[in-house]
Amino acid sequence: MRRVHTLLLSAWALNVSAQLTGTLTVGGLNPDYATLTDAVNDLNALGATGNVTFSIRPGTYTGQYDLGAISGTPGFITFRSETNDADDVILEHDALGSTDNFIFRLEDTDGLVLQAITFRPLNTWFARVILFSGACENLHITQCVFEGSPEPDQNSGFERNIIYCGQNVLGTIDNPQDVVISDNLFRQGYAAMELDFEGSGGARSQGLIITDNLLEDQYATGITVHNAVGQIGDNRITTSHGNFFTGIRTTFFDGGSQIRRNRIEAVATTGGCTGIECGNTQNTTGNMISNNMVCCSAPGDVWGMAVYNLWDMKIVHNSVLVAAGNPFQSHAFYHVSLFADGQDALVRNNIFANNAGGYAYLVPLAANVATEDHNDLFTTGPTLSSVGGNQYPDIVAHQNGTGLGQGDTDIDPVFPLQPDLHLNGCTNDLVGAYFFVVATDIDGDARGNPVCDMGADEFTYTGNAVLPTITILDTDLPYTLGLGASFATYNWSTGETTPTILITSGGTYTVGVTDANGCQLTLTVTVVVDLATGVAGPQRPPPVLYPNPAMDVLNVAGIDPGKAFTILDAQGRCVLSGTTTSGTTAINVEGLAPGMHLLRWDGGGTLRFLKH
Repeated sequence: MRRVHTLLLSAWALNVSAQLTGTLTVGGLNPDYATLTDAVNDLNALGATGNVTFSIRPGTYTGQYDLGAISGTPGFITFRSETNDADDVILEHDALGSTDNFIFRLEDTDGLVLQAITFRPLNTWFARVILFSGACENLHITQCVFEGSPEPDQNSGFERNIIYCGQNVLGTIDNPQDVVISDNLFRQGYAAMELDFEGSGGARSQGLIITDNLLEDQYATGITVHNAVGQIGDNRITTSHGNFFTGIRTTFFDGGSQIRRNRIEAVATTGGCTGIECGNTQNTTGNMISNNMVCCSAPGDVWGMAVYNLWDMKIVHNSVLVAAGNPFQSHAFYHVSLFADGQDALVRNNIFANNAGGYAYLVPLAANVATEDHNDLFTTGPTLSSVGGNQYPDIVAHQNGTGLGQGDTDIDPVFPLQPDLHLNGCTNDLVGAYFFVVATDIDGDARGNPVCDMGADEFTYTGNAVLPTITILDTDLPYTLGLGASFATYNWSTGETTPTILITSGGTYTVGVTDANGCQLTLTVTVVVDLATGVAGPQRPPPVLYPNPAMDVLNVAGIDPGKAFTILDAQGRCVLSGTTTSGTTAINVEGLAPGMHLLRWDGGGTLRFLKH
């Protein structure tokens, strides 16, 4: 019997030693795994001990990858580009239908990290990329590029949600937890993210963070979240061809959840458009929508910010512009509820402007907004607001009729950089009252105290501004150059005094303008003309942080040497600083507290990472 025990122990030891650990290469010369399929099959079959990193060498990999719970004692399981450049590693799959409509599918998979990879679905009708459900914990998707489907048809659009969680289809409350989606680029697709967690009995997915993503040209929705607690912040959502488009939509996103510092610049060419839609915060506290810039236009109904069924919601320091829409059904701010909900919403220090001629402020049941003050309400139409069924033509009538808004104004904010809603005006009428829970603006600038500016931007009038560079093809010449905002007068450097000019070559153009408030500005715009070759020039890869999440050492690649950097914690406090070195900079972060941190470097930008 002793011999049998020895054999069994030896077999057990072999099985343990076979579990994956450390860094393993995929593809290229002499790899640990020739294909990603081989690597995933071994991970499923053998399990893992500690952290495992699959370092994927440059190339295009065709296939799909199904992961469940990883056996053994796994730490983080990371799939990332070996070069830290998402352009170098492309994962493709041509789905045949609904059943194989994914590139990565996860169920009960803990500690998975997808980093610096490009995902490319090849079927235009079935084009999901990441599909996850079950009790996934610590899922991190960062610094990736997602190429969605260019198919705009609304029919079965859910099959083209790029990242999708269908937990509520399963009907189980064992939700994914601590999901972080950060620093990614999403192009096209029906929706960039559709996260439908289960909410039965008040269940929530806790610790959701969606931050610093760029979403371009989705057709229906940028971000949708149901039944979660967390943050949606610092994302930029743009589209030029929305189809009944909504930038951010949440329901039951509560328990102290925040939607903050997002920029939404959305044009729907079909139907209507909504910037932020938020509802059903269900008897929870600490919920807030703050420091967002929302600019929307569509041929149909346009709602800049639409909310309903709220409990303890603070709506503070947002800049909202309805640029164009149906004047009879377009509203800058709309509290949709027709029944008594929490009746404690606070609306303060916002700019709600409607250039389509509809309401700036619409609240059918007056008591649902408990506090409304120091907001700029503006419309180009005849009726400024409607509250409790009563219509008010101007700010004095609004104040007298509602008993609220004593610090309100109805000045045209102009927004000279439209669709960018940063301000640059000489008016002193956009004066808000400091609100301690929003101490900085969308750019991180400190708010004035006790007097601050309304809207998302704490601004200073400079009299001049540089507009984003416009890049066109040589076949676009002659080109009509104009501005997003409308002004009272124009004086172009070409000598013309019209709102637009016709140019025949690239270059830098300036225009002196006077806005509706008598403020004078000089705006500069550069037009770059590219040859219509269809060949893009080389681009330097963006900086990358890895591993992310980090436990002891954070590697920083792609930042020039000699750059001073700081690391800030979630409260904006500096907890570490230093200078980048040549090549890859290794930063010891072992002493940092667990949680989200921000790396900021001189003359560059910011990146987020999670410390475990």
